[in-house]
Amino acid sequence: MSLHPESLAYVKAVDAWLAERSLPPLHRMGPAKAREIAHEVILEDRPPLEPVDWVEDHMVPARSGPRRVRIVKPRTAHGCPLPVALYFHGGGYVIGGIDESEHEARRLAQRLPALVVSASYRLAPEHPFPAAVEDGYDALMWIAHHAHAYGGDARRIMVGGCSAGAGLAAAVTRLSVTENGPPVALNYLLCPWLDLTLDEPSVDEHAEGTNLTREELDWFARCYLGTTGQPGDPLISPSLHAVPRGMPPTVILAAECDPLRDEAARYAEALRDAGTEVVHHVAPGMIHGFNMLLHAIPEGDRHVKQAEAAIRRLARG
Repeated sequence: MSLHPESLAYVKAVDAWLAERSLPPLHRMGPAKAREIAHEVILEDRPPLEPVDWVEDHMVPARSGPRRVRIVKPRTAHGCPLPVALYFHGGGYVIGGIDESEHEARRLAQRLPALVVSASYRLAPEHPFPAAVEDGYDALMWIAHHAHAYGGDARRIMVGGCSAGAGLAAAVTRLSVTENGPPVALNYLLCPWLDLTLDEPSVDEHAEGTNLTREELDWFARCYLGTTGQPGDPLISPSLHAVPRGMPPTVILAAECDPLRDEAARYAEALRDAGTEVVHHVAPGMIHGFNMLLHAIPEGDRHVKQAEAAIRRLARG
């Protein structure tokens, strides 16, 4: 399994960017500095934001206090109620945010099309598990009651995200299913992190040499678990557990050269075993989070488009 030339060029460019500034890897910076650097490099490098109808930030109630969401409405709305895509950003539960992932939120809004609600959540290590799950579930509850006010159809809520955000989406959906919460019509999981035990073979196979290393995963996991979180908890590592009855159809987009590749496959198998409809696509030569990097890895867009087509198909039922 070799990196696509565009993936390799991106990895080398990031390494060079850090070296030029004499910066250590993210996991050696500490959370605050890692967030600052990640914010800087993403906003400096991201493509122009895709035009949409409108974008609004709102503070919505949550058990932890008001949380920020960014609502993105596509230009293709035509006055009809839209499916709603709740989106959780990636970043190992430690870094990242609404600003850093806005280009993906806008792309999803336009291409699906859907009313995208990009929801913030408390970050570790200051707020370890279950803080993110609580905030994510509260965002789902808010959408179920208020989507109609923004042109969304609460009967068609899709929950997804990238990396840790995709793992959070799976956990929030599992919680909603087991607790009789708002119905979720579909999960869309992009390069998902679904197993914090880090025991899958691909974690060691791609432990270094790409844009996500074993050392970074170890650090993210320690931050998120804190002193009480158990890596085998089904809301932390959904791929290790049988899937509860009632989980929605799921689209999983994985990258071949990603430490998290094998847990995506395991989760897809668990969903199928439970009778859930699954589309699981592995993108050859791609690296973790390539769906966020299409400006640098344009080869990845054909794989993203396949996933988006599957989302549209399954969302129609």
